[in-house]
Amino acid sequence: MNNLTNDINSIHDQDFIDIKYAEQKISNKEFYNCHFKSCDFNGTIFMNCEFTHCTFIECNLNNVAVNNSKFVDIEFNNCKVIGVNWTMAHWRDFMLSAPLTFKKCMINSSSFYGLALEKVIIEECRAHDVDFREANVKDGSFSHTDLRDSLFNKTNLTGVNFSEAENYDINIKNNIITNATFCRYEAVRLLSGLDINLID
Repeated sequence: MNNLTNDINSIHDQDFIDIKYAEQKISNKEFYNCHFKSCDFNGTIFMNCEFTHCTFIECNLNNVAVNNSKFVDIEFNNCKVIGVNWTMAHWRDFMLSAPLTFKKCMINSSSFYGLALEKVIIEECRAHDVDFREANVKDGSFSHTDLRDSLFNKTNLTGVNFSEAENYDINIKNNIITNATFCRYEAVRLLSGLDINLID
């Protein structure tokens, strides 16, 4: 099955390979245990959709709109997911049964502002200029991720794994970092907001 705009609203256990749906609108679809590989959704609008136990591999999801759509136990692997405003998805009265997972992805210029995403996984990713302000990512992982220019303020980073992460700028006075894990050589960046002088 490759037609995502037909009249079938509930799609289960389907594989979508190399389909092109850039700049299109997909509305009121439920995807369960579906797998997308090498698909182009650049600029696509997902309206009132639901994705559960789905994987995206080597897909282009740049600038997708996730308007009022739900995401449960979704893994993005080696995908481009740049410029996505995740705050537009449907999170109201909805608890994730499993975290979102991004591995080896580019998620630059995206926003998770204020979202409750405990155990979210963002590993081996390029996450430049991503907004994590006021988000709850407790017990998540940013391992091996480049966080250059990403924003953390009033963010719950309790128990988060930052091992081998780099270029993060986290003010320890304005964020919760209890039991978070940092590499020693990068952890010195945490001192930048303390009004102290560092010498080599």
